[in-house]
Amino acid sequence: MLSSIKYVATCIFALCFIFAQQDTNATVDPDQRAISPTIQIRYDNFSNDDFTPSSAIGIKLRIDENRFTGFDVNSDSKETRIIMGWKWSILGLAVKEVQVGNETQNVNMYSFGVTYELLNGVNTIIEYVLSGDDQTDDFLRLSIGVEF
Repeated sequence: MLSSIKYVATCIFALCFIFAQQDTNATVDPDQRAISPTIQIRYDNFSNDDFTPSSAIGIKLRIDENRFTGFDVNSDSKETRIIMGWKWSILGLAVKEVQVGNETQNVNMYSFGVTYELLNGVNTIIEYVLSGDDQTDDFLRLSIGVEF
């Protein structure tokens, strides 16, 4: 009985080893990659003369051909947001650190906008950002990003 269990275990181990070696292509096609890092240059409040650029880094998770989700954070770590999108639209839920007088407060921000792919992996986003606070004004954001 013990020898037959050893024989069956050895056969199962050999079969698993043989089939595990099939289709081991190490390169991943970028169209089939589900998780992609992103880098963006953002222009907050670009409709005014006093806008300054900032940068953001994040992760984009492709659910299917039309839908995606992910997160990003500004390089100064003052704004962190979760993004969701469908086809060309994008929604964001963010928390931003703002200075009110001598006090630092966290403000909820909501964004919605459109995204357009200029080249393969290069996109632009225009969003309207709503502030959940009375001290912070709503603004338009223009972003140019690269998805790897």
